[in-house]
Amino acid sequence: MKHWILALALFCPSLVMAEIRLDKSDIGDVSVTSMLVVSGNNLSNTDAIAVIRADDTKNPGYADRANIERVIPPGEFNIEVPFASLRTPGGRSLDLKSLQQIIIFPGRAERGFALTGARVMTPKPLGKNIFAWDLGPSGSAIWPGFQPLTPNSPMVTGRSIHPIDRSTRMQAADALTFDGIRGIDTLTLPLPAGNWQVTLWLRDAGEWEFLPHPLKREILVDGKAVYRQNLSPKNWIDNVYLGLREIKVSPESSSWDHFGARKSDRVTFDIKSTGKPVKVTLKGDSPDAQFVSGILAEPADNPLVLEMLTRQRKLWWDRNWPVAAWTKWPTGQPKLSTKEKTVSAAPGTSVLIPMEFEQGNLPGAPMVMLKQPSQEKGRLSASWHWSQWQLTRTHLSSTLLAPNDNYLRHGLMPENQGVALPRRLMVRVDVPEAQAPGDYQGEVQVILQGKILKAPFNVSVLDVSLPALEKPVGIYLEKQVQFGWFKELTAIGDMAMVCDLKFLRKLGLTGISPPFATPHNEDTQKEFDALSDNLNMLGFTSAMAYAPAKRLSQSIGVGNAANVVADIESRYKQRLQPTPYWSIADEPSNPGNVDLFKEMYQSFSMLAPDAKLAGHLNSDHDKEYLPMFDLVLVNDGFGINVDQVKETQKDDREVWLYNLPNPRAASGYYLWHSGADGFLKWHGRMPTADPFDPTDGREFDVQMLYPSANPCPEEPDIHTDLYEIMEGIVDYRWILWLEETAKSDSNARLLLASLKQELPDKWNRMREVDTRTMDTWRNKIMDLAR
Repeated sequence: MKHWILALALFCPSLVMAEIRLDKSDIGDVSVTSMLVVSGNNLSNTDAIAVIRADDTKNPGYADRANIERVIPPGEFNIEVPFASLRTPGGRSLDLKSLQQIIIFPGRAERGFALTGARVMTPKPLGKNIFAWDLGPSGSAIWPGFQPLTPNSPMVTGRSIHPIDRSTRMQAADALTFDGIRGIDTLTLPLPAGNWQVTLWLRDAGEWEFLPHPLKREILVDGKAVYRQNLSPKNWIDNVYLGLREIKVSPESSSWDHFGARKSDRVTFDIKSTGKPVKVTLKGDSPDAQFVSGILAEPADNPLVLEMLTRQRKLWWDRNWPVAAWTKWPTGQPKLSTKEKTVSAAPGTSVLIPMEFEQGNLPGAPMVMLKQPSQEKGRLSASWHWSQWQLTRTHLSSTLLAPNDNYLRHGLMPENQGVALPRRLMVRVDVPEAQAPGDYQGEVQVILQGKILKAPFNVSVLDVSLPALEKPVGIYLEKQVQFGWFKELTAIGDMAMVCDLKFLRKLGLTGISPPFATPHNEDTQKEFDALSDNLNMLGFTSAMAYAPAKRLSQSIGVGNAANVVADIESRYKQRLQPTPYWSIADEPSNPGNVDLFKEMYQSFSMLAPDAKLAGHLNSDHDKEYLPMFDLVLVNDGFGINVDQVKETQKDDREVWLYNLPNPRAASGYYLWHSGADGFLKWHGRMPTADPFDPTDGREFDVQMLYPSANPCPEEPDIHTDLYEIMEGIVDYRWILWLEETAKSDSNARLLLASLKQELPDKWNRMREVDTRTMDTWRNKIMDLAR
């Protein structure tokens, strides 16, 4: 009866099911090659969520079952989930022979969202006389029609063999290419006599902040070379690590086109078999160069299976990584415009002039000319970025990709073919301290084929001096990881980090959690000191060492780590140099987090009493740990309403807000209104693997500074959030000016009282405040200074 209902649902989408259950009789014969196929229809006008729960024990808790979420855009949908990819949140693979039930249900109530069917599909082989192997560890997901090939097989030999399954940290993983075996010396393929076309998939997708980077690779078949790769580190960075940076996203874009196909990461060659096993030899500069994820062998005179497989994989990608509908379209008419032709700025701050640009259907690459704002008394320094469209996840762990133009690039714009999408040109004008007041005239010109677009603008520098922001407001930062993977580029990585820090200070950021070295020996202590010296010289007000104390404790023991920190505190005290806050706890109430921080607190309190200890708290359950810390970084999960911040600050404890949406509000108006002591945003540089592939990690890439081939570009490519933080800092400095002015000016007192009344005391209301409102608040303050 159940099967009849599911079949009927497939033909009658109007039959809405609140949930679908498959019991042991439906899933008793599944294997690692089986797929769960879920279908439905989202007739609502918003995204919906489908949840797949799988149990391999009776009545398991959340942590002991598989819990998969898919974000579903409007329209019909099909989801394909390999049974071998079913894992608990902790990463344990479910025992497929012991599956009890699968439940599919909506993640939230959306009118018009219907689940119409679910079935188990165990695919057949790809065809007669076709050989296909999916490599990886035992039990990893297998692409339909392929056979598993594990390191235990006699077909695989190597001295450094290691199976890899990257899908364990991914929301939706292509079963063919996100697992494999590295360190393969030889593959022995049992191919019958005849001519064969063989395809090898060679790309290891990497994870978190690591992307495998083999430079030299060679493949031989029965001793004859069929493929060679020989790259320099610069070649690899330019063509591989930054390879997807230049992709052109359009309304026709799909996840397959940009992130799934990757034709350059597979190798196809013809071979002749005598009937004896064919020996494929892999050589290279590392075991990463000897990685294979999949093998396909088909008769050379009828090589159609690869095309069929490509169509299958494209369908999987389109279903499991769909793209949301576009909301911004070109008009087709070339134009350049700005809403605000005159903007006011105070000395010692930067001001933004956003412009809307359309190239229309004019071909070629636009040339942008920026006339620096000037007057008789001098000129201001201006730079510009252009927005590049990209596909990113709709939220942290979503599988729905959405177009946005929050990626701001510096330098030449690409050539246009067809009708160009709208872009933003973001002009930033930096006003030096003590700059003479007055109006500074500038202009942007965009030169196109046969047409020049002009947008004049005026920066009105006010005769005012804003107080400096003493509170730390900034971001977490890591080095550009790609430079650190090559010995010859290590120094370049250090240079790039210093350039990052200088740029952040140029934007007005005052706080930082930088990539401090773990000071476990003389060399790393020198690195730690050098970075501290740079922070001090550049004028950062406070810094936090996010990882060193924890890494030290794990590597040399808690007591020894405390002694190292005590020595640093003593040396810096003698040098009259501030030390960072030492983070010892990272969201301790989260499931799976260890209690190492309790031991660290005890040892550090006794052996390094001068060390300022910090903890990241994101749950009200973390409140019991407050007495351990001199500084707590808290978000809305912990509680950051105005009264909650004041309560947390008791006992002379510092409170920094962290990792909040609406970064302008969080780093400006709300930071002031809440009385919090600082704000940090995650993260300056946190790519998962490929920095321009949003699909290759458990979460999306979090980046406010994007990687570059040049360690110190004239202007780095950035995310708009970085400018939002810059704007928040300027907001805060204007409030400080208003407070000072209110001591002697009645109009300022009235405005200050009005602003205090208007600003929400609750963060969930403040986070919804838009840019226009914040601009209005700032303009009211600036009116008093004009």
